[in-house]
Parts: sequence; C-alpha cells; structure tokens
Amino acid sequence: MVFSQDQFFQAFASRQIPRIRIAGIVVEQSAVLVQRPADDPTSCYAFIGGEYEVGDTFETRLRKEFEEETNARVVEAHYLFCVENHFRYNENLVQQAEHYFLVSLDRFDVESRENHLRQDWLPLSLFGQADVRPIAVRDAVADGSYLSKRHIVQMAN
Repeated sequence: MVFSQDQFFQAFASRQIPRIRIAGIVVEQSAVLVQRPADDPTSCYAFIGGEYEVGDTFETRLRKEFEEETNARVVEAHYLFCVENHFRYNENLVQQAEHYFLVSLDRFDVESRENHLRQDWLPLSLFGQADVRPIAVRDAVADGSYLSKRHIVQMAN
C-alpha cells in the first residue's frame, strides 16, 4: 500500500515523536539529483532518502533507499551533517533529525523504480531558486557550504 504525501505526514505528525531520516546529496555534471511525487508536479523536491529502521546503519539505509527508489547504486557515501528539520504540514508540526551524505552513484541516467516517485537533475546554477526542502539544505548546496557544514537547524514557519 502506497500512502499519499498527505496521509504519510498526517500519520507521522500524529505520533508526535521526531523521525530520523537518512538522505543523499548527489552532485554530478553541475546538477543535483532530487525527487518528488510523480502525481503532483507542483510538490516540492526532496533529497533521496528514507526513515532510519531497526537493524540499519546510516549507510545501509542510504544504500537501500537508492536501490529501492532508483535504478542506481551508491558507489561512495561520505557523511556530511545533521539537520534538525522542523516544519508544518497541513498545520501539523513535524520534526525530523536528518543525516545527509555526499553520494556518488554508478550512473547518471537515473530512473525511478517506484511509480509514485520521479527523479530529476536540477542545474546547480538554478538550484537556489528551486522548491527543494529542507530549504536550509537547498541553500547550503546552492552556495557550496554543504561541504563544510556539520549541523543545520531548519525551524518551522
């Protein structure tokens, strides 16, 4: 069963506990790999990743997410930083501790393995204007500071 984005965040917000998420930043050929729901072209983009699960290490979860969601495999993964991400989704407060890795993939021609997701390469030169969440991570990628950051806080509006 695939939950819509609304159902997912509604269920998560009702738990009222922070979620741990692992995600990858992929920059190749002056573009950044991101994804969004395939059925909602107005939805924001996000970095590929997923919820940390029992039995995982950060890196095994990262690799699983890329293999489950795309036709690409992670070749290298280097830990970058943690983000305290607080945001509102339909008036519900959601809080995540997100751990980001710099990722190299085995291919550039990335395609989705899941019908509800679509991956896109956004030009690095325009990345700062794209609707990529969390915005603090988007801005760090756009200005290059993501390579030196260790901790980012994104507060809810």
